[in-house]
Amino acid sequence: MRHFRPRKMARTNDLIMGAQEWIAFGGLCVAIFGAFAGLSYRQTDNRNQILNRIEKNKEELNDELSAIRSSAYEEYTILRKEIADSTSLAYREFGETIYGIREKVTKVELWIRDELKDTRHTLQSGMDMRHQMALDGIKEVDDRVRQLEIGSSHKT
Repeated sequence: MRHFRPRKMARTNDLIMGAQEWIAFGGLCVAIFGAFAGLSYRQTDNRNQILNRIEKNKEELNDELSAIRSSAYEEYTILRKEIADSTSLAYREFGETIYGIREKVTKVELWIRDELKDTRHTLQSGMDMRHQMALDGIKEVDDRVRQLEIGSSHKT
């Protein structure tokens, strides 16, 4: 079995750094500091580039949206004007139609009054005569029913 031997303790002269070691240590510190500074600068630069791109894209989108909004508003105003025009035209044509019908009915009434005067009187008198005949028939039936009722009441 091997025995463990403790190492010899380092001497104090070994712990003291010489000029070369200090220069190497300084170079290492500068390199580490430079690496951190470079990373930090690069991250900041990337962040600024990303923010600039986002801002540029935002402006482009706003411009496109403004163009779309303005074209939509133009279409809206055009459609609204067309609807208003067609509505007023429909009202005007509807009013003209009613006026035309009223005028035609008036002409027909006047023509009937003037041209069919005799026919109208004949037709009216014929209707009156038929009405009178129907009333006479109803009266006769009523009289017969009463006579039958009177006759049947005497027999009982």
